[in-house]
Amino acid sequence: MKMVRIAEDLYLNSDFIESVEADGESSTDITMKNGEVFSPNVPIKKVLDAISGSEEHLVDEAVIEMLYKANKKSSETNELLLNRLKNLS
Repeated sequence: MKMVRIAEDLYLNSDFIESVEADGESSTDITMKNGEVFSPNVPIKKVLDAISGSEEHLVDEAVIEMLYKANKKSSETNELLLNRLKNLS
């Protein structure tokens, strides 16, 4: 998995990108293999730099692992709370 920072609030796994097209001078359409389309207000050059591995855009593997673990822990906690609520009924 290679997570890349496309915009301040948009991170994508570059392995799942199907196509990248310019949509004007400062916007780009990114089509994922599942058909989902992202249209960040980012010039195509910056998107292509991110996908090709420009250091500015790479997301540290340690950060990805930390986010994954935090999300998993949150999901487990939510499931435990839901089960407790069901048992109260």
